[in-house]
Amino acid sequence: MSLSSTPGGPGPEQVLTRAFLRAADPGPARARLSLLFIHSDPDACVRVDGRSGTSVVTTGEAARQGAADLTFHLRGPGAHAFWRGELNVVAAMTDGTLRIEGPLLRALALAPGLKLVQAAYRAETEAGPAA
Repeated sequence: MSLSSTPGGPGPEQVLTRAFLRAADPGPARARLSLLFIHSDPDACVRVDGRSGTSVVTTGEAARQGAADLTFHLRGPGAHAFWRGELNVVAAMTDGTLRIEGPLLRALALAPGLKLVQAAYRAETEAGPAA
């Protein structure tokens, strides 16, 4: 299973939402940040908004509403590799697979939580649709 939709299976936004909820990363809430993840090929949009002190995950058009402190643009199969922790971030930024809008130092400060989300994403995608 990957970030791509499979017939009868969860779509990319549902997989990412489950991964964020499973990870329970306190980083966005602790830093009071709104993070927006925009994927293309397949298309998906997920926001993790921690500005209230509690992380709230939204998807689709609701996620696209409002400003984000950091926006991560991912495209193609590189998005799946990013969430699995298999993507060299520097190489991905160089080749355009990953683009970050917002303060890079704030993005780097979220790295410990990213490991939690990546582990949760791996668990979600390895478990298959029945999980």
